[in-house]
Amino acid sequence: MSDEPSGNEVRESWDALASYWDDQMEAGNTWQRNLIQPAVERLLELRPAEHVLEIACGNGEFSRRMVSLGARVLATDFSEGMLERARARGSEVEYRRIDATDEQALLELAEEGAFDAAVCNMAIMDMREIEPMATAVASLVRPGGRFVVSTTHPAFNKGDVVRVVEQSEDETGIVRRYAVKMSSYITPTVGKGVALEGQPVTQWYFDRPMSEIFSTFFRHGWVLDGMEEPVLSREETGEGGTSWIYTEIPGVLVARFRLGPRT
Repeated sequence: MSDEPSGNEVRESWDALASYWDDQMEAGNTWQRNLIQPAVERLLELRPAEHVLEIACGNGEFSRRMVSLGARVLATDFSEGMLERARARGSEVEYRRIDATDEQALLELAEEGAFDAAVCNMAIMDMREIEPMATAVASLVRPGGRFVVSTTHPAFNKGDVVRVVEQSEDETGIVRRYAVKMSSYITPTVGKGVALEGQPVTQWYFDRPMSEIFSTFFRHGWVLDGMEEPVLSREETGEGGTSWIYTEIPGVLVARFRLGPRT
């Protein structure tokens, strides 16, 4: 990837977004509540009293959800603005400021095998590097433990995707067809974009093909043993915004990696 921003530039954009992001999540974001969170929960298969590490927790919405399901949660993020919002919503989660691209800082969070599971929810596309996280979490999670990762879909929901609607008529009336147009996929790209309409600043995206994401985890002992490509129902999307296109074309990829025995 070329013309990459510094870690400070990436963090500053999320600090600036924190208040707007938190307000939108509290208002009930359709993608988070109806699409992403249920799929992550299904693959995580959380059991009561499990110790879970969340990386890039944002405003802590999913961390709090895991606590409500009986887990003990240590949640991290590199944005102090996001962590301030998370802490303001309750003390049931332990929050730490950690950059997920800093392998040593992650390793210092806990002893080897301290966690039953880990989660990184809709954040790897925001990270300059994902290898430090894949490496460190392989040490922090116990053998047989799992790591659930969700991200914008690398094949259908990235920076250069153009969303298209075509309208025609036949004997039944108005016919609409929805599609996405892509001009690149394999070559990783870096650029700025918008996650939520109306947000005050743009943030950096680091788009990688699925093969690069998966191979990074495979190199560090993770095995893929679950995957979902959730879509929204027509009732959930309506015709507003661009969400309607993702009733048949998945905008999100959720994967579960499991850690094999250490040798």
